Amino acid sequence: MTDGIFRRLRTRAAQAALAAFCGVLLLGSSGCSRVFWRPDLGGGMRLAGERNQVVVVAYWSSLNADCMRMEEKVFTNPEVVKTLRGTIPVRISSLTNQRFAEDYGLTTVPAFVIFGPDGGVLRISQGYMDEARFRGMVEAAKLSM
Repeated sequence: MTDGIFRRLRTRAAQAALAAFCGVLLLGSSGCSRVFWRPDLGGGMRLAGERNQVVVVAYWSSLNADCMRMEEKVFTNPEVVKTLRGTIPVRISSLTNQRFAEDYGLTTVPAFVIFGPDGGVLRISQGYMDEARFRGMVEAAKLSM
């Protein structure tokens, strides 16, 4: 019984360490996101307005297995990185910003909210997405503005 608890704690600690490592590097080492995620929505929205680009918000948690799987498998994919060019990627932690989830009706992580340059919501999606589905969501949002 206690063995399972300690194993889960070690796994969560390893996931948190990987997330911290990836968040600090932002360089795309194996298993780390190759996406440069901005840390603040306000700055991202201002930049999007100036550049007439969409803002792709990832609402996530370093303690969630699906978030970590997207970090390792989706955000390291060169085609995903290419799709996110010409957008403003922003990452918001669910651990420190519950208000964002309340404002947009998010009930799980990972979740994605895509805003147009005017601040209007273009797309909302919740749950794990593979590379193709994530790219399709971002491309559809780009086309709809």
